Amino acid sequence: MAAFYEQNLKNMHKVLENPDVLKSISTSKTNEGGLGSRLQTASVSSSLKVEDPTSGLNPAPELIKRMEKYKGYSDNAERSRQDMINRIKKEKGSSEETSEVEGESNGLMTPTGKEDIGKRLMGDISEALGLTDAQAAGIVGNFAHETMDFKFLQEIEPTVPGSKGGRGFAMWTGPRRKQFEAWSKENNLNPDSYEASFGFFIHEVQTTSEGRFIEEIQEAETAEEAARIFSKSYLRPGKPMMSSRVDRANYYIGAQ
Repeated sequence: MAAFYEQNLKNMHKVLENPDVLKSISTSKTNEGGLGSRLQTASVSSSLKVEDPTSGLNPAPELIKRMEKYKGYSDNAERSRQDMINRIKKEKGSSEETSEVEGESNGLMTPTGKEDIGKRLMGDISEALGLTDAQAAGIVGNFAHETMDFKFLQEIEPTVPGSKGGRGFAMWTGPRRKQFEAWSKENNLNPDSYEASFGFFIHEVQTTSEGRFIEEIQEAETAEEAARIFSKSYLRPGKPMMSSRVDRANYYIGAQ
């Protein structure tokens, strides 16, 4: 369409510079290109300002809505990450044994109780990703299943013999485990801490294709539905043991 307007504009300039050119343009072509009305307007002034034909056009409202939504996710995630970093800096020098939820180097979470960790995680996930309590509970229920109710952040019996197994809330394995550990080191976080697992989870959701489950889970109306979506689309376990994940998700939504 832009090329069409550009060609018409060139023809108009030719006519303005040399009226005899008009004789070489057939009446049908003149009408087809809309030059008749344009020439009448051109006769008023020899200088015409032709606006970009695409100016003033807005993207589809749905596209705008999505972009604003994703921007909101990103802003919330960055604030959450910064809050974690600030808390860690503030508490720097304190013993890991006295930390409320920071993990020990052996992969064990300090004994604060699964409800305390789970409820905190629900609130943080809900705020960072803009999810309802039920949707966040579906995610937390999965993490609770993976970590045996947040007791272990290192897989006890790796599925692949001889491998390091999974690590963190999601029991990230293989390349994702390496990425998790590298991200933790880059941000000066203990890989076996709450902050590391939560922070990497948000990082992965916001900056990689692993966040593709977000739109689907936002449609979930119950913790069970959210748990099933998250397990299938994000964790993708070999043996889902879905009843365990769903039971934990329902526990956390009931604990609110």
